[in-house]
Amino acid sequence: MMTGSRVAEYYDANTRRFLAVGGSGAALAIHRPLWAEGVSTPAQAAAHVNDIIRTQAERHLGRAPRRVLDLGCGVGGSLFHLAPFWPEAEMTGITISAVQRAKAEAEATRRNLSARCRFLRADFTEVRGSDADLAMAIESHVHAQSAAAFLDAAASALATGGVLVIVDDMLRRPETDLTMAERRWLDRFRAGWRLGHVPDLDGLQAAADCAGFDRLDLQDLTPLIRLDRLRDRALHLAGPVAHRVGLNHWPIFANMIGGDALTRLYKMGTMGYTCVTLRKRG
Repeated sequence: MMTGSRVAEYYDANTRRFLAVGGSGAALAIHRPLWAEGVSTPAQAAAHVNDIIRTQAERHLGRAPRRVLDLGCGVGGSLFHLAPFWPEAEMTGITISAVQRAKAEAEATRRNLSARCRFLRADFTEVRGSDADLAMAIESHVHAQSAAAFLDAAASALATGGVLVIVDDMLRRPETDLTMAERRWLDRFRAGWRLGHVPDLDGLQAAADCAGFDRLDLQDLTPLIRLDRLRDRALHLAGPVAHRVGLNHWPIFANMIGGDALTRLYKMGTMGYTCVTLRKRG
């Protein structure tokens, strides 16, 4: 509960700023933009991860999903993007943030999607239902205390044969193999962004197997991230200063500290941005 409270405080304090300065526009994205081929604007880059999820879902389900669950939905941007492509789908977003839920509900009303898109304020590791055929988690599953805790909850929310798409930061090798410098930056990233765990790919796969999932697909999205934006250069200066003077308990400064640490881990080759698609076994 204490971890959940810290995560909620972090997003309640930062969400409006994320939307204001993130450049996502109508995408309403609180995640990293992906500059794939053909993407030319910040809004398109912010929405591209949703196109990846749509492709994965339709390919592996063989049809459009009927019940969609977004575990860590932010302000609903991904569900709003996908709703026109899947007009028969019932969509549920779960966020631990009261600010995010209020924004998502208001936006659903504005877009005339309230009948199909509903939003709950809850800890997504406590979700139960077993009727979703698609669950998705974009930069959210790391807020769970462990990969196992997240995957057990996702499995309980999915129907047999359902698909889970995770897009998140993952270590390229086990934490025990990292250098002292890498561990130091990882600790700052984890503390700054209020993360419960940061998995390596093999560890995530092992936890998925134990939770009853088979891996369907794996994509390395790291080459699609731009790491030398003006804001990244600013964080390179501000993050260490904020950490040095002990400002990590303030959500706005914690975000700076964690963001700078993550960029450094990417540049060191320690971290990758990965899309993993799983299917719940029968």
